[in-house]
Amino acid sequence: MGMLFLKGDETPQEVIAVSYGLEAELQKFYTAAAGLAIEPEVGRVLANLAEIEVKHKDRLFELYLAIEPGPLEREAFEAEIKSEMTEGGFNPDELLERNLPTFKSARDVLNFAMMLEAQAMDLYMRYADKCEDPKVKEILFKMADEEKAHLKRLGVLQEKQ
Repeated sequence: MGMLFLKGDETPQEVIAVSYGLEAELQKFYTAAAGLAIEPEVGRVLANLAEIEVKHKDRLFELYLAIEPGPLEREAFEAEIKSEMTEGGFNPDELLERNLPTFKSARDVLNFAMMLEAQAMDLYMRYADKCEDPKVKEILFKMADEEKAHLKRLGVLQEKQ
């Protein structure tokens, strides 16, 4: 599950691209789930989660530009991204089909999101530990830190519920 499709010899740019794809698929999942939510509060929480994934993608693209000098339009970068999995290693369509019925409250959605983010943080950290390239290791640890910060934000949202 998760980042099993990484071999360990990826360049920093390739790791960023894989991470970007995972974030993009999770954003699609949250956006689709928000559109299907019956309770307005649940829809708002899901839309907020989708926006957080947009911010993760923004940070990854900035990181990519810092490593890969030269003009690159975001659309060109995104066109090269190939992903069919969310963070946590799930197919977003299957994830939606299996879990949408459980989203009866905003608290349920937040618990689910925390599970996904914890898995993503764990996967980034485990892969970073195995990685030999210091640049790739640094990127993966940064991504794990992003997920950790995301978990804290989710905890704050959960306390408000």
